Amino acid sequence: MINNVQLFTNKTSKYDHTTIVSRRTNQISTILDGLLKDYQAHTRPNFGDGPTKVHLDILINSFGPIQDMDMSYTINCYFRQGWRDERLQFAEEVGVLSLSTKMLERLWRPDTIFYNSQYSYLHTIPTSNRLWRLFPNGSIWYSSRITVKAKCNMNLKNFPVDTQICHLLIGSFANSALDIQYNWRLGNNKSVNFDTKVLLSQFDLIQYPQYDEITNTNGRNFSVLRADFVLKRHMGYYILQVYVPSSMLVMLSWVSFFIHREATADRVNVGVMTFLSLTTLNFDIRNYTAAVSYLTAIDWFIIMAYVFLLASLLQFAFVHYFTKFGFGEPLTCYQNSFDEDLLDENDTKGNDYNLRPSIFHTDFTN
Repeated sequence: MINNVQLFTNKTSKYDHTTIVSRRTNQISTILDGLLKDYQAHTRPNFGDGPTKVHLDILINSFGPIQDMDMSYTINCYFRQGWRDERLQFAEEVGVLSLSTKMLERLWRPDTIFYNSQYSYLHTIPTSNRLWRLFPNGSIWYSSRITVKAKCNMNLKNFPVDTQICHLLIGSFANSALDIQYNWRLGNNKSVNFDTKVLLSQFDLIQYPQYDEITNTNGRNFSVLRADFVLKRHMGYYILQVYVPSSMLVMLSWVSFFIHREATADRVNVGVMTFLSLTTLNFDIRNYTAAVSYLTAIDWFIIMAYVFLLASLLQFAFVHYFTKFGFGEPLTCYQNSFDEDLLDENDTKGNDYNLRPSIFHTDFTN
């Protein structure tokens, strides 16, 4: 008997719970049908009574890579927008509604874009990474997970000891500041945040301030939000890959100063091999730096290394040309008379002598 009562109680509880859920579902469906009955999705909220205010904030999952070759950077983030549509107000006791994104297609949404993006895409695996919330006062909170590759205009004159500022520009595609006004939801310098600590391979993220501004395009004012990512480049990689090898090649060329002057082949080989090695290193550097029309700091360093290598070769050529072969003595205007006096002295002995070779290469016999 007791078991039958418990079974009846459980069935009654399940039935009551199902009934409550069914009633709430019907209530929400009735509310949504009423909200969308005369709703015009092509008309923005607050039309004819000031601009629609759109609030933004960004949570960045990953930052990078940062490409010098095409001057771009990539971010993966949760892009969150919020605005109020008074046409969607409903009873406060219903609470916040979390609905399918399919319904969002039937509502007005701001035409927000990234002005300096090269390409962007919404993550859709395993399902579309979007969600939205509808509040009783008509406020809408819309979040999506996206990846953006944006243009970053870099000044590489100080490369690789440079600091770059990469902008992220956000605004409306077609609506001017009279129609849509953007602002940071949490205020300037607080609305762009990172999910984890940022660790970049070649840069340190120094700061990322945010601004809201009005820009003029084709005679129309547009509301624009700007985030500046200040990036300072790491020097360690370039010290090990460029500066240290180049300096060692220059010092290696100085070895020729201690090689005997008459060892022409050895001295020339040292100079030429260091010159060619530096050229190979320079070509390797060009594989991962942008092709710009001006000289960078690393270009000036390589040029000075070339100058030192060339100077070591010219020094050997100068010494070899202006000293006598065999003795390393400077040439004098008395070379001819010195050889003639030595010839006369040898003739008196009646013997054949071979004079030491000189730069005149004259043979005398008895």
